[in-house]
Amino acid sequence: MSLQTEEIYRTLLLYSADAVIVTNPAGIITTTNPSFAKLVGSPIEELIGSPLDSIVVADWQEAEESENGKEQSKQEEEEESALKTVTVLTRVGTEFVMPAAHFPVYHDTKKAELAGYLTIIYVIQANSLQQAQTEFVSTVSHELRTPLTSIKGFADTILRAGERLDSSQQRRYVGIIKDQADRLTRLVEDLLAVSRLESKKLQLTIRAIDIREAIERVQQNLSDKAKKHTVIIQVPPGLTPVWADADRLEQILTNLVDNAIKYSPADTTVTISAKGIQGTPELVEFSVADQGVGIPEEHLPQVFSKFGRLDNPLVRQTEGTGLGLYITRSLVLALGGQITVESVPGGTTFTVRLPAATPEQQAARGRG
Repeated sequence: MSLQTEEIYRTLLLYSADAVIVTNPAGIITTTNPSFAKLVGSPIEELIGSPLDSIVVADWQEAEESENGKEQSKQEEEEESALKTVTVLTRVGTEFVMPAAHFPVYHDTKKAELAGYLTIIYVIQANSLQQAQTEFVSTVSHELRTPLTSIKGFADTILRAGERLDSSQQRRYVGIIKDQADRLTRLVEDLLAVSRLESKKLQLTIRAIDIREAIERVQQNLSDKAKKHTVIIQVPPGLTPVWADADRLEQILTNLVDNAIKYSPADTTVTISAKGIQGTPELVEFSVADQGVGIPEEHLPQVFSKFGRLDNPLVRQTEGTGLGLYITRSLVLALGGQITVESVPGGTTFTVRLPAATPEQQAARGRG
C-alpha cells in the first residue's frame, strides 16, 4: 500500500527537527509542529491563532506586499525565498537569533489566490552555527592571549626594573614587545579578512593580469624572508593572463610563497611555476612547491580550515595565525578558481587554477 501525500507531509511536520509554521494571509498561525512549540516553550494549541510576528520578529513585509499585488521578477522571487535572520521570542522572555525562510502558499498551481505562508526556522543549522561561533571565539581568545601575555609581562618588567636593566636587555625586551604587537596586528587583520569573506562583503575588481608579473612582484616583496632559500620562477613566455583581482591574487601568492619559505628548512628551494592546462584553455594553473617536512596524508583535509595549524616541530617554531590558508582558499573560490594540495615527505605543492583571460573573453568583456 502506498503512502498518501497527506500522510507523508503530516509525518514530516511531526518529526522535523526544524520549526515549521503555517499562517493565513493575515499572518495568524494555523498550523505548527512540536519543534516550534519546544523552541518557544508554548503548547501547540496556544500557538495556533497567535500572530506570527508576536513570536518571530522578521522583515517579511516586502515579500508579502509583493505577493498581494505586485508583479515579481525571477530574481525577486529568489531573493524572497533566501534565508533571513529572525529573532524568536520564547515564552520566558529569552531571544534566539536564527536563520529562517518564508514562502507563499497558493490554493492552486496558477498562483491565482494566496492561501497563506509557510515559515521554516532552521533549528539544526542555528545550533551548528552557534557551536561553530563558540569554538571560533574560544580559539581566537586563546590566540590573542599568548602575545598579550608576552607584551604585558615584558612591559611590567621594564616598568618595575627598568633602572636595573642594561641597554641591551631593554632593547631585547622592547623588541619582543614589538614582535608580539606585530603578531597581534597580523591576527586582527586576518580576522577582519575572514569577517569580510564570510559576510560576502569582499570587493573585487576583476581584470586580466599577467601572472609572471604578479609572481615576480611577490618574490621581490618576500626577498628578505627568502635570503636562506633559493626561489625559482618557471613561467612560459606568452602565457594567457588570468581573470582576477590584482590585490587578491597577490595575497594568494604571498600566503603560499610565505608559507613555503617559513615551513621548509634553510638552503632548500621554493619553486613557483605557472602554465596553461592541456585541453582546458579556459583555465590557467600556478603552483608553489617547497622542500619542507611535508604534511601527513591524514592531515591534508584540515590545512584549509580555520586555525588549522599542524602539530610538528617546524610548525611549532614558526609563528602564524592559522588563518592564512583558510583565507587563501576563500579568496581562490571568490575568484572562481580551485586550490588543491599534494604532499609527501620532503615536499608540499599547492596548486591554484583560475579563469584564463583569453582574447575572446577579453573582447567579450570589452563589449559588455
